[in-house]
Amino acid sequence: MMYRYFNQGLNRNGICPAFGYVNNGWSIIIGISLIITIALLFYLFVHNKKKRASSEAFEILKLQFVKGEISEEEYIRGKSLLDR
Repeated sequence: MMYRYFNQGLNRNGICPAFGYVNNGWSIIIGISLIITIALLFYLFVHNKKKRASSEAFEILKLQFVKGEISEEEYIRGKSLLDR
């Protein structure tokens, strides 16, 4: 009885492979989900950072145009460069 209680999750050799979760396949699904989640969060962080920098540059360009520091042609050219 005690042997059965303490032997849960062990294989034939008495070794516990991945704490017993490998047998039903959930560890693979959880591992892949974790990798995808980390990759998605990294992508969103990097993409948002680029978008924010572009937005700040566009605001500076707009202020220069409103103040009359640059012409309309320069504003349009700068805007097209930032939209890339």
